[in-house]
Amino acid sequence: CPSPVNTPITISAIADNALRGGSTIARAEYKLDEGVFAAMNSADGVYNSVREGITAAIPAFAEPGVHSVCVQAWDSLENVAGPEECLFLPIYDPSGGFVTGGGWIISPAGAYVLNPELMGRATFGFVTKYLKGDKTLPGITEVQFKVANLNFQSESCEWLVIAGARAQHKGVGAINGTGAYGFLLTAIDGQLAGGGGSDKFRIKIWDKETGTVIYDNQLGADDAADPSAFVEGGSIIIQK
Repeated sequence: CPSPVNTPITISAIADNALRGGSTIARAEYKLDEGVFAAMNSADGVYNSVREGITAAIPAFAEPGVHSVCVQAWDSLENVAGPEECLFLPIYDPSGGFVTGGGWIISPAGAYVLNPELMGRATFGFVTKYLKGDKTLPGITEVQFKVANLNFQSESCEWLVIAGARAQHKGVGAINGTGAYGFLLTAIDGQLAGGGGSDKFRIKIWDKETGTVIYDNQLGADDAADPSAFVEGGSIIIQK
């Protein structure tokens, strides 16, 4: 979930080895961005179960941004207890207008146009500052659709519009570190008036040169349409 600047963060996860031999969890670690792994604690104080709650305290960030947090666990036989899991951690400045979000959605079949059969979890993280009258928008957007090996990261934001519980911003970025791709992100903060009680997210990514859509989790819908995909884990926050 998004977290404000200058605020310590506690991350938590579940390590479950039930489907990989049933040995007890012995340790767990996390890493930020491209850093090294650091130890996590068992939520109940001791690693002695096949399924363990795990936690770690992360120092506060001084600047807004989007960071990757990856978690890995091992069992008592030193086997990896499931694949490494990564999510985005957006850090925002609550002192001004902004839109931020972090979590994941279920990406439907057809969303990844190059292979329409692919579906599954797509993670996202974004922070964009809203500055009235200023065309230079500080912010970053990252989306990962792991099953398609698609990693999108924004390089610039062109505009941001916030209207009630709805925010939409457009910009340019790269896929897997290369190319020039446009993106249009639309988000609903379900906790605001008119938000309907549930956060929702849509991102459309296209080739800037050809106009060909690469990814859109609401393929075929008008660009002005409200998003329909529920945020399954995480949250979206809009503040004018």
